[in-house]
Amino acid sequence: MLLVHAGPSLVPFPVLLLIVAVALWPWRLRPLLLAFAFGVVLTQWQAQRVLDRQWPEARYNQEHWVRGRIASLPERSASSYGDGSQIWRFTFATHDAAAAALPARMRVSWYGSDAKLAGNQCWRFLLRLRSPHGSLNPGGFDYEAWLFRQGLGATATVRDAEPCGRAGGHPILDLRQRWTTRVDTALGTRPGAALLKALTVGATADLRDADWNAFRRTGTTHLIAISGFNLALVAGVAFFVLRWAWSCLPRACLWIPAQRVALIGAAGFALFYALLAGFEPPVARAAFMLLALLVAALAHRLSQAGHALAFAWLAILIVDPFAVMAPGLWLSFGAVLSIYYIAAGRYRPDPAWRAALRMQLFLSLVLAPLTLYYFHGLAWGAPFINLLAVPLFAVLTPAALLVMVAASLSAAVAHWVLVPSAVVLEWLLQALQWLAVHWPHAWVPAAPPLAALVLAMVGAVLLFAPAGLPLRATGVLCLMPLCFPPRPSARGGLEISALDVGQGLSVLVQTPHHRLLYDAGPAFGSGFDAGESVVAPFALNRGVRALDMLVLSHGDNDHAGGVPAVRRLLQVDDEIGTSRGQPCADGRHWQWDGVKFTIWQPDPGSLQDNDASCILKIDGPFSVLLPGDIEQTAESDLLAQHPGALHADVLLAPHHGSNTSSTPAFVEAVAPQLVIFPAGWHNRFGHPRPPVVRRYRDCDVRMVMTGESGAVSVWRRDGGALAVEAWRDIGRHFWNAAPEPRAYWRRAAASLPHEACGG
Repeated sequence: MLLVHAGPSLVPFPVLLLIVAVALWPWRLRPLLLAFAFGVVLTQWQAQRVLDRQWPEARYNQEHWVRGRIASLPERSASSYGDGSQIWRFTFATHDAAAAALPARMRVSWYGSDAKLAGNQCWRFLLRLRSPHGSLNPGGFDYEAWLFRQGLGATATVRDAEPCGRAGGHPILDLRQRWTTRVDTALGTRPGAALLKALTVGATADLRDADWNAFRRTGTTHLIAISGFNLALVAGVAFFVLRWAWSCLPRACLWIPAQRVALIGAAGFALFYALLAGFEPPVARAAFMLLALLVAALAHRLSQAGHALAFAWLAILIVDPFAVMAPGLWLSFGAVLSIYYIAAGRYRPDPAWRAALRMQLFLSLVLAPLTLYYFHGLAWGAPFINLLAVPLFAVLTPAALLVMVAASLSAAVAHWVLVPSAVVLEWLLQALQWLAVHWPHAWVPAAPPLAALVLAMVGAVLLFAPAGLPLRATGVLCLMPLCFPPRPSARGGLEISALDVGQGLSVLVQTPHHRLLYDAGPAFGSGFDAGESVVAPFALNRGVRALDMLVLSHGDNDHAGGVPAVRRLLQVDDEIGTSRGQPCADGRHWQWDGVKFTIWQPDPGSLQDNDASCILKIDGPFSVLLPGDIEQTAESDLLAQHPGALHADVLLAPHHGSNTSSTPAFVEAVAPQLVIFPAGWHNRFGHPRPPVVRRYRDCDVRMVMTGESGAVSVWRRDGGALAVEAWRDIGRHFWNAAPEPRAYWRRAAASLPHEACGG
């Protein structure tokens, strides 16, 4: 399964037949090869089914009337435009998918709607459909992979809508919706309401970014998002209550032992809680694992916990082969295996506090490499905070479920129990936020190499191995590479990387010993923050934990929105053009490692908005011009003030390739070999505009666009030629869209009349 997921495309059919034929050949390795072939065939089959249901790129933005139901709890957020409008996002299950060749499930957004949406409602929508596509950067969040794992074949926006009543046959979703509605009615938008819904039915949409940041910095996210911990709590409480209750009936105990009744009841309660939480993939995986362990206990095989976990692993992957892509699978099984490793009776009985401390330390050490790999950082205080938080949540989670049952009985009871519950949860949230702020260096951002992470995991296991093992002390040495990460290096002495941040701009510039970030991409109230999702993960993936300089071209959201997240996740030593840093002063220059950096800003007193962008010129092994969003006026001023200094080998297209920039005279003066358009895929502005594309084409300039190519890195090879690396070419997987240039502006540019380079 991992082999199929690692490839840029699915296994070709002839190769698939060869694998099956070799596996069926009667020889000693046949059992292993049969398992291998089964994994490949199953993954290939399931993947092809999902890909076949995706909306094709050739039908991008087509509109269709679609009837179906809202198949999730709708998520509501405020519009980023500040006009008071709201945005709904939800999963939509279509009823007439086969007739119209539509995806069975899609991710739908409804902007500016005053409708009151609820799960399981029936609607007839006029949808504008789009094929799955997202930003693609090394180390960044892969939105296309998330859509693929969720089985969502398209994204869509609502253009018109007609209600058609309620859809039947989904009582669990109805129950979840009624509960969230009751909480909203009783508590409104107070923070305790969001946390109560998260702990009971897994509805986390109302938790704020500040809340998630507090959970991340304190290492308590696993306690909030319903997963194995929460299911184990519910099953444990149910087991002890049922065992006590059944033991009160002596005759019944002669018929069925209390332990067996408690195990069966605990499994039922855990399964119901998983369904109540939406049975999302993390919850489903935890339920599979818990049920496997309970069945092993019923069969008196709990001493063979490894076999039970292996069966749980097998069941999960057969049902969902794409689970191997999810961090939760590896973290969940890693945590359970770690608990069994420590609790296997190898240590003499200790006081409870010492046993808990040992468990927390080992879990933190052995799971730290996985956390660093998936999340590019870790909360070093998590072992100590969890010593208090885990017992606290062990009480709060069952209590929240009891509150849910009581409040669901009547509105009068709800008023008496919900408000005190919200107050208690708000106290807890305030405590975690206080710890997140005052705990020194709570979050340590890092992304060590894979080899160092594997070695650290081995070291953690050795440190907690049985006493007397000769190699036990070498565990400390195995952990050392995490403390001394390799220093990043720039290929060719100077490397620039234009990141794919959608319709925005962010460029990381690297010299052998210095790092500069030019802009940080957009951030929206709806949840996407390029600084957190793209820029910081990319920098950490390249081994960059500190920036020597942050240059902000101007304050528009598509350039400055991600700056706060970058400051939070990376160390920023100096800034230019920001409210905290130095002003953008024309003519300022400095050198790093033999590379010259110059700031330009033509006549800032008379220019406004885009034309007031802070411009950066870089001269080293090759030259780069980063002009921000300047337009024709600023381009003319640059031509007048620096007529002989504008030439650059690489140009970032001004203002994303709009018609108001890249004048013929400017293009001729810069005369780049490569122009990078920092524009989003199918962006609503139509950037880059066809006349601008034709202008660069007439000058024989190579063109790439971040929204189509993903992150683009450029450096000079030893032979002197520019090397251009597009991440969608080298880092894509079979679920990612192919790196094909958008056809319409290519055709439009080709149809324009030819003009000499420079006009």
